[in-house]
Amino acid sequence: MLWKLLMFISLNCREKKIEGLTSLRAMAQNHMDMLMPKLHDICLAIINEVKNLRSAVSCAAMATLGDMYVHLQRAMDSEVEVTARVLLHKASEANNFIRQGANFALGHMVQSCTPTRVMNALLVGGLSHRNAAVRSCTAQHLERLAEVMGMARLLSGKKDLTDRFLIAVSKLAVDPAQEVRRHGHNILRSVATNGDFAKMWDKFAPRKERESLREVISKVNLKERYILSG
Repeated sequence: MLWKLLMFISLNCREKKIEGLTSLRAMAQNHMDMLMPKLHDICLAIINEVKNLRSAVSCAAMATLGDMYVHLQRAMDSEVEVTARVLLHKASEANNFIRQGANFALGHMVQSCTPTRVMNALLVGGLSHRNAAVRSCTAQHLERLAEVMGMARLLSGKKDLTDRFLIAVSKLAVDPAQEVRRHGHNILRSVATNGDFAKMWDKFAPRKERESLREVISKVNLKERYILSG
């Protein structure tokens, strides 16, 4: 059954590709054990169709990844980095349906897979991308991931977690693109109220950017106090 679906996906026929992808979605929901032995190969085949120039095929492939995140959950951890990269890059497409499909799939990834794996995938795949739309998409999902993980965990001081998180947020908060900065400021507003923030900030924040970031944090905190007092 599985080999037949992969064959359909490989054919140069839009209808067969979509049929194969739709069947994979059903298998992820009802027969996930059948996908596990060939999970990496399946993900590579889907990634190839995410890149397909036919928007209907690309959207079907992104929806398939989204369902695989939801139903396979942490079993998808090993594939998160390679799948997130292609989804983040789709955020720069002009086609609104493509962008929407990428965002939905990434949203499922954030909610369903291991948070530390997801954070790594977002940072590797989009934090330093030259396209502002990709960075904005990365920042948006990092903001949501911060809510999922909770500030206490993010500021726990754990190696390769707190340091990477604060360095990433620092970068987003001073990004040239306004939409990226907005997400960075939102995250800063949340972390700055945590009791461990000052200690972790002194320990991990990039020294060369501290002055500009101090101004950002001050503005964010003042705005927050104004909103609360109003």
